[in-house]
Amino acid sequence: MIEDADSSLDGFFGRRLSKHLGMEGDCVYQFNRRGKLALAVTRLTCDHFIRERTAPIPPEPAFSILYQLGDLERHSCWLGGRKRYSGSFSAGTVSVIDLRDNPQCEFRGPFDAVQYYIPRRALDDFAYENDAKPISTLKWSRERRDPYLSTLSSILLTALDEERETNQLFVDQIGLSLLAHFAQTYGDLRSNEGLQEGGLAPWQERRAKDIMRVRLASSLTIADIAAECKLTPSHFARSFRRSTGVAPHEYLSQRRIDEAKRLMTTTKLPLADIALICGFGDQSYFTRVFSRNVGASPGAWRRARSEG
Repeated sequence: MIEDADSSLDGFFGRRLSKHLGMEGDCVYQFNRRGKLALAVTRLTCDHFIRERTAPIPPEPAFSILYQLGDLERHSCWLGGRKRYSGSFSAGTVSVIDLRDNPQCEFRGPFDAVQYYIPRRALDDFAYENDAKPISTLKWSRERRDPYLSTLSSILLTALDEERETNQLFVDQIGLSLLAHFAQTYGDLRSNEGLQEGGLAPWQERRAKDIMRVRLASSLTIADIAAECKLTPSHFARSFRRSTGVAPHEYLSQRRIDEAKRLMTTTKLPLADIALICGFGDQSYFTRVFSRNVGASPGAWRRARSEG
């Protein structure tokens, strides 16, 4: 779930990261699981052409994954006092650093990137929940592009701008997808469980749908619904999709649209009130989501029904 960007200042992300690198930046998203940080996302930018080699970062049990949004003329990295790599980095490049290795960095050229910070504990918890061996390290070749991370990064940044307060379940799903991607693709996690390959039990599916129907206007998280179904968030998200064919946030969004349609045809409530009742937060977001899914704005859709 999302928290205030200043609520966790211990890890090497957010303002601590931007200050160390001499850049503009702050934590834009934190994803918590069971009350503990599992993933933090920091947006970093800098127009300065040269940033000198930084001091070593005090070691901590976590990984820093840097995804370049723009081209960078040169990025050099030292681990344990020894130069690990140096070269130009084009948009889409990914670099992974184990923060236990006292990394130092030097940058040349304008900088625009996203840092994903992942505590080792979060990876251990994820592996345990998926009945898999602990993840020893994360690795990714800087010569390889990661189109999945590129897509998720774009969706996340857009969602934080447009849907942060109005669709918590959707942003939550992105955070869970990122954590799973890093664990499985960068950490080579392989689940041994058999039960989680199936869908939800009938009572679990009914319970999940009932919660989303009753709490349309509330800020639901995947963890909230998963707990009611007595499942971990990752298990619930996968099993819900297998049982219903859609992700939890997609199902909730459709229920909100269905309820909005019912209210528009059976009441004379203003669209702004319907948006709040159905959990869209405000009329502007309601209009965007409704138009994208229905092919007409709420006002046009309502007029067509009243005239017919």
